[in-house]
Amino acid sequence: MSKEKHTGRLKFSGNVKRTLCGLCPAHCGLLVEVADGRAVRFGGDPDNPVNAGRLCPKASATIELHQHPDRVNHVLKRVGKRGEGKWQEIGWEQAMDEIAAKLADIREREGPEALATLGGTQHARDWAGWRFISQWGTPNFINCGRNCGTGSMITECAMYGWDTVTSSFVPGVTQCLVMWGANFAEGNPMGWRPLCKAVEAGEMKLIVIDPRRTKSAEIADLHLAVKPRTDGALGLGMIRVIIEEQLYDREFVENWCTGFDEVRQIAAQWTPQRTSEITGIPPELIVAAARMYATSSPARLSFGVSTSQIGEGAARSALLCQAILRAITGNLDVPGGEPFDDQPYENLAYWNLLDFTQLIDNPARTRDNVNADDIGIASVQGYAAFRQAMGGLKPDGHYAAQYMLFTSQPHLYRAILDGDPYPVRALIVQNGEPMVNYGGSRLAYDAFTSDELELLVVMDHWQTPTAQLADYILPAADFLERPELSMRWGFTRFFSVGQQCVEPRYERHDDYDLWAGLGRRLLDPQEWPEKVEEMLDRFLAPSGRSHREWAEGESNYYIPQNRTFRKYREHGFATASGKVELIPDFLRRFGIDPRPVYTGPPYAMPDVDDESYYPLQMLTGSRVLEFMGSTMRQSRKMLARHPEPLVEIHPDTAAAYGIADGDWVEISRPEGAIRQRASVTDAIRPETINLAGYWWEPNRGAGPDLSGVWEANGNAITPYDPKLSSFVGDQPLRGLRCRIARADAPAR
Repeated sequence: MSKEKHTGRLKFSGNVKRTLCGLCPAHCGLLVEVADGRAVRFGGDPDNPVNAGRLCPKASATIELHQHPDRVNHVLKRVGKRGEGKWQEIGWEQAMDEIAAKLADIREREGPEALATLGGTQHARDWAGWRFISQWGTPNFINCGRNCGTGSMITECAMYGWDTVTSSFVPGVTQCLVMWGANFAEGNPMGWRPLCKAVEAGEMKLIVIDPRRTKSAEIADLHLAVKPRTDGALGLGMIRVIIEEQLYDREFVENWCTGFDEVRQIAAQWTPQRTSEITGIPPELIVAAARMYATSSPARLSFGVSTSQIGEGAARSALLCQAILRAITGNLDVPGGEPFDDQPYENLAYWNLLDFTQLIDNPARTRDNVNADDIGIASVQGYAAFRQAMGGLKPDGHYAAQYMLFTSQPHLYRAILDGDPYPVRALIVQNGEPMVNYGGSRLAYDAFTSDELELLVVMDHWQTPTAQLADYILPAADFLERPELSMRWGFTRFFSVGQQCVEPRYERHDDYDLWAGLGRRLLDPQEWPEKVEEMLDRFLAPSGRSHREWAEGESNYYIPQNRTFRKYREHGFATASGKVELIPDFLRRFGIDPRPVYTGPPYAMPDVDDESYYPLQMLTGSRVLEFMGSTMRQSRKMLARHPEPLVEIHPDTAAAYGIADGDWVEISRPEGAIRQRASVTDAIRPETINLAGYWWEPNRGAGPDLSGVWEANGNAITPYDPKLSSFVGDQPLRGLRCRIARADAPAR
């Protein structure tokens, strides 16, 4: 690295390292100045294509979090009861020996499937955990992609053989962006500035579909404030307009789609007036949005987590309608629309080293995951069926195949507690806080404190609520302390590389060290080199350059240059029929209605017994710039910007319940009650409230209240009945029934 480097207003000199920010999945480029072995300054890398030198507010906490006094710095072994807070410091190798011995004993008695893993976001080296479970033989694993991309991935692959989840609008090419259940202003800050420029210049139309008037909605041409859980009805209403007015791509539909006539018949019932009555959106807005989207080509209907999180019935109809809209408008695999990044890897051995085929064929595995009987499409048998359906065109299947395999959380917790369908005895949690980030926190707590769970290992930066219940807490290195290789979970062939900036402090370890340590003790040691750099070199071997050569080279990223579009014209789509199946027969194989019929409220299964007692609907939290899920809460800088959990309430709703701005509010459901402070605003629909998401208070320290996990955490009152989950097992987190009341401030 050159001795002098400029980034924004900063001028670096001396020892400058080039790495990747690990505070969110974007992995923006970062320059870090190191003096005397310590990181002293940092700024955005102007040469990085993700952020071009810009950084979001989270990055400002980089050194603060690296040096934070509350970091886990040593291995802690529980010596009291779970949650009692009594620990003994032991060495890393001793911990690996003891954990490996316990896992070997459980495997001998219960089989490899008795181990489950829960992963989080950035630092977890997901690929290492997934390599381990595939070789070990357990199909029970989860990461933050569950309740996120699983619904979209499975729906899109069933309909047209690939996904568009990580596609992006292209300034100057994309003519219309539909932001459905997403908010770039808070959740995609690197995409926000080019989006604003494109909209302000009149280069691109923007439609935002969201119950809230977000910052994104404020700059939109159209904002459709949809009633929660009625997205499927809105989708059908838009499809009807597009078909009735013949705005669909007739040539594409006739040549490349099946099931169009059935879609037409189903959508015909959804007049603008009927759609309006269900969704709460004025009829003229529904028509205007359909026309704008269909007549602006190419157009992008962006991925958003919201439609995956609206639960039984509602999610299926919404996701199917979104995929149908992408298809019938002719936007699939076109530049600026919905391109498929489905070409084989050329410079990265990602699939060779991760291949989930091992999980299908592993002779040690005799059982599918714990939700397979109820949710077969998200299981090993489901993944094998996808491989077969896609095999004619994509023999390797999808490279982000984990989304077809993730286990359902409620099923996992039931397996721990009740042994149904078989016992799960060991759980390894790595950079994931399941009691805050996932739904059904109370069932998770019961599982984690159960005597039926023989081993709970947590590797993290912090003593999270789940870590406070663990048998072992392992200290994780942060992104300044480890070499980086961002492979983006198999969604794209783009990758980027980062240098290790400083040596790990105290006894912090790379997350890879956990899986490699267990792998060398319990599996084939040749598969698990001692140093992570050696493993990263294996991934990069097809490029002809080592990790160090990439990290220290002129360019530390790879952008595929051979992008091609409309590939279906040559070989069709990766479905059994070779066409876009608007009514995907693949879903029917797993007992799922493949028709885009609306089954949301009032027809879906109710999530409470008495809807009159719980008259409002709640959203369990939206992205904010300062936090990434449950992380970043330790930062004084971020807390200064966002110090309290704020629940958004419309003025009419607040007045009806005698609540003023700034009052504390109790939000209750059958699962319990939490308290947040009222933010009275007309930016939220009446009779809908939006909670501050993923809230806990680590600055209280560890203790019996698990750092306030029950006080303001929205997932403490989300349901855990798996029957309420979506057709792929995603939990119901949005549109849930609730009631509110003015409350006293919580005791501190």
